[in-house]
Amino acid sequence: MNQTITAGFQARRGGLLRCFFACLASFSVLAVCSKSSFLYPMNDWVDVHCFFTVGRGILHGLVPYRDLYEQKGPLIYFLFALAGQISESSFLGVYLLEGLCFSWFVYLGGRIAETLSGWKHAYWPSAALLALLIPITPAFSHGASAEEFILPVLALGLFIAAKAMHENRLITRGQGFALGLCTAAALWTKYTFCGLFAGLAIAVLIWYLCTGKAKELPALIGIFLLGCLALSAAVLGWFAWKGALSDLWQAYFVNNLSQYSQNIKGGHYDAPLPNLLNNLPWSVPGVLGLIWLTAAPKKRGWTALSAWLGAAALFVFTYWSGRRYPYYALVLAVFAPLGLAAAGALAARFASKAKPKASAAAAAALALVLLFADPLIAYRASPNTYLMQVQEEDTPQYRFAEIIHQSEDQTLLNYGFLDGGFYFAAGVLPSDPYFCTLNIDLSEMEASLRSSISQGKTAFVVTRSQKLKNSGKYHLVDEADMVFEGRSWRYYLYQRNE
Repeated sequence: MNQTITAGFQARRGGLLRCFFACLASFSVLAVCSKSSFLYPMNDWVDVHCFFTVGRGILHGLVPYRDLYEQKGPLIYFLFALAGQISESSFLGVYLLEGLCFSWFVYLGGRIAETLSGWKHAYWPSAALLALLIPITPAFSHGASAEEFILPVLALGLFIAAKAMHENRLITRGQGFALGLCTAAALWTKYTFCGLFAGLAIAVLIWYLCTGKAKELPALIGIFLLGCLALSAAVLGWFAWKGALSDLWQAYFVNNLSQYSQNIKGGHYDAPLPNLLNNLPWSVPGVLGLIWLTAAPKKRGWTALSAWLGAAALFVFTYWSGRRYPYYALVLAVFAPLGLAAAGALAARFASKAKPKASAAAAAALALVLLFADPLIAYRASPNTYLMQVQEEDTPQYRFAEIIHQSEDQTLLNYGFLDGGFYFAAGVLPSDPYFCTLNIDLSEMEASLRSSISQGKTAFVVTRSQKLKNSGKYHLVDEADMVFEGRSWRYYLYQRNE
C-alpha cells in the first residue's frame, strides 16, 4: 500500500516537474520571439489586432459578426476577450495565454516523443527543442496566431490516438470525450483545423475494424459526439442568448466558404510545399518522424497510419482554399515530435549500453543546456527581434493615439487595410461593425466603409499607403512610417472638419 502511494506521489511530482519545465522553456523563448511579449512595444500584426479588437468588444457587450465583423471562429475571440480581462491596454494577457497554450503543446510534444521512442528520458531534451524549433520559423509569424493557439489541441488529439495505438489498447471514454472537445475547438476556431481529426478518425475506424475492436466503436463514436456537442452547445447557446445565431452562420460559414477562397489578396506567397521548406527546423523532424514510423510496420504500423492520414488530411484542409499565407503551415508543426521520437529511439539504443544513472544525467544535462541556450539562439534566429529596438511612442499607433486623445470625440475608422492596432493604442472601440477592410469581397462592407467616410461618421480615419480621395469631410493631421513584414509603410491620420 505504501509503495503504491509512493509511486503515485512520484508520478504526480514527475508530471508537475515536466509541466514546470515546459513552461520555463516556452515562456522564455516566446519572450524573445513573440511580439506579444513585454520586450516589444506592441504586437503590430494586423490579424492579432483584429482578434483583440473583437475580444475587447466582447468585454463591452459587442457581439462578433453582428456588431464587429471578422472572419475567424468565435473561440479565438473569446480567448482574446480573456486576455483583455487581464489587460486591455497591453499585450500582457495575450502573452500569458500564448505562453500557457504553447507550454501545453511543448509538454504534449515531449510526451509524444517519450512514449513513441521508448526512452523514458526523451521528454526533457525533446521539450526543450520543441520550445525553440517552432517560434524561430517564418510560420510562427509575429506570434499569437490562431494556428499557434490551436497547436496544443492538435497535439492532444495526436497524442491520444498515437499512444493508444502504440500500446494497442482501447481509447478510453475520457479520451474519446476529449477528442470530441478538441474537434469542436478546431471547428469553432478555424474549421480547416479539423483536418487532423478527420484523418485520425479514419485511422481509428480502420484500426478498430481490423483488430477485433469493432463492437467498441458505437460507444466510442457516441462519447466522441458528446464531446463535440458539449462545446458546440456552449458556443451556439451564447450566440442564441445574444440573438446572433444567424450572424454567426452567415459570417463564419456562408461568407467564408463562398467569398474568402475566391478573393486571394495580399501579395505573392510560396506554394504549400515550398512553404514547408521555409520552416525546416520543424518540417524536417516532422517528415523524418513520419518516415521512421513507417519503417517498422509490425511495431509502429497503426501509429504510422494515424500520423500519415492526419498529416495528409490537415495539409489538404489547410490549403484547399487556394490561400497560402506563411503562418498557415504552422499547424503542421504538430508532427515535429515524431522526429524527436525517432531521435529518442536512437538515443535509447546507446542508453541501453550505458548505466541508467549516466543515461539520465546525459538527458538532464542536454535539457538544461538547451533550456538556457534557447532564448539566446531564438534572439539570433527570430525575424521579429528588430521591433524590440522601437520605442512605443515612436510607433504610428501610439503617435496617432496622442492626437486622438486630445479630441473630445475619439471615434476612429481603420480604412483600406486590416486592423493596424490603432484602436488598441488609442484605447477605443469601433463604432461601425465593419471596423477595417478585410481580405474578402463583401459589397456591404465596402459600401459601409465608404458611407462612413462620406458622411464623416467618425472623428478620425487612419489609412495605410493611400490617402483619402474626394473627401471634403476630413483633413490630414499627421503621417508616420513603420516597417512591417520587411516593408516600410506610411500611415495617414485624418481628422474630421469641424
